Parts: sequence; C-alpha cells; structure tokens
Amino acid sequence: PRNWSRIKRFFVTFEICLLTFSVYIGSAIYTAGIQDVMQVFGVSQVAATLGLTLFVAGYGLGPMVWSPLSEIPQIGRNPVYIITLALFVVLQVPTALATNFGMLLAFRFITGFIGSPSLATGGASIGDMYSPAKRTYGIAVWGVGAIC
Repeated sequence: PRNWSRIKRFFVTFEICLLTFSVYIGSAIYTAGIQDVMQVFGVSQVAATLGLTLFVAGYGLGPMVWSPLSEIPQIGRNPVYIITLALFVVLQVPTALATNFGMLLAFRFITGFIGSPSLATGGASIGDMYSPAKRTYGIAVWGVGAIC
C-alpha cells in the first residue's frame, strides 16, 4: 500500500473514514428514534435504549473476530471490509422492518458486529499506507472523519 499513488492512498483513506463514520452514525442515529421504538413496540425507555447498547456491544465484540481474520495473508483486509460493508448495508433492511422488539434488538447487535471492521482495523489499514512520518496525519484524518 505504500507504493500506491498519493491519490489512491487518499481515496482509500477517505473510504475508511466514510465507513467508520457510517458505523458510528448507525449507533448514534438510533437515539433519535427511541421514542418511536417505545411507542411501536410498547416498551419502556430503558428497554428501548437496549437497541443502542446492543449495537455498541456488537461493534465492541466484532473486532475479536474481524481483526484476526483480516491479518490472515490469504484473506487480507479488503475482502473483510467489502463483505462486512455489504452485509452491514443489507442488514439495515430487516432492522428497519423489524416486526417485534426481539427482532430489532437481534439485528441491532448483528449490524454492530458486522460493521465493526472499520473501527477495529481502520487505523492499521491507514498505518500500512503511510510512512511513519506521515502516518500521524492519516490517523488524524481518520479520527476526525469518524466524528464529523
């Protein structure tokens, strides 16, 4: 990756930032709908907040699977990123169409788990692309991109 052109490295850094942002926003955006979750499923606020908790638990546990998997030379990071991103997007549909509270919670956990590779290996991917002198800038862009 260090032999890639500057434009390709910038583009891949942007993709990692966008993927990380998407997972973080998937966590945060749920809070705006907690009142609706309470109404639709007839649960308390504490129970409704469980959807946020399980998503975060999923992206906390996911790196234990995805990080080691992405370090296997025969697999690498790219397939892990692509497959999990596709699944993350596809699984938003059953999450949105959940017919009961248990289904919503299960899919919130699964989407958090599936979306976690960018959080777990994003910094390592950026570290692979830049020399030690420029690595700090790439990591800084990734960190800022995740919260903006």
